Amino acid sequence: MKKILFLLLLTQFVVSAFSQNATSLDNGLSASVKQFEERITKGTRLVVFNFKSSSPQLSEYIMEELTSHFVKRNFFLVVDRSNLELLQQEMAFQLSGEVSDETALSIGKMLGAQTIISGSIEPFGDVFRLRIRAIAVESAAIQDMYTANIQSDKFLTSLLKISNSSGNTTPSQSSKPSQDSKSGNSDKRVLLPDYLLSN
Repeated sequence: MKKILFLLLLTQFVVSAFSQNATSLDNGLSASVKQFEERITKGTRLVVFNFKSSSPQLSEYIMEELTSHFVKRNFFLVVDRSNLELLQQEMAFQLSGEVSDETALSIGKMLGAQTIISGSIEPFGDVFRLRIRAIAVESAAIQDMYTANIQSDKFLTSLLKISNSSGNTTPSQSSKPSQDSKSGNSDKRVLLPDYLLSN
């Protein structure tokens, strides 16, 4: 009995530690750019794309914000993502969807980039897990990785809500079917507080 109680307390402590160490999405993105500056050669030509999430709007927001942070800090040479639209049509891939590493490297090479910045954001208990990788185009080696726990705050919720209103599902809905969806009863959904839903 003592072992079970100890394991329950340990689990609660670990979950609590993850929640307390969480940061906002914008702070996480900014911190990732600073980390990459410490570990990747100044002046490297890079492109940001291929960000996986359950929401195309969230993926696009993260890619645009990362690009903006890199440009403002003027440490790397950022390849213009607008050329990706032409390649997207030619190669039939989604900018905010998942692209294989091989395809990403090929696209990076066509754009003249030396490094590709890609990643994912996924639900992880009460927070979201943000992972961003810097991959060398020539060698396909991972140059650096940044990982952070992101708060499920009002802003992040609003990006996921946009996705939900367009017909897609939020991470909690797509990760596990609820008992209501199994039984076909869609009237018993958990409602979010108004302050999380207002703009």
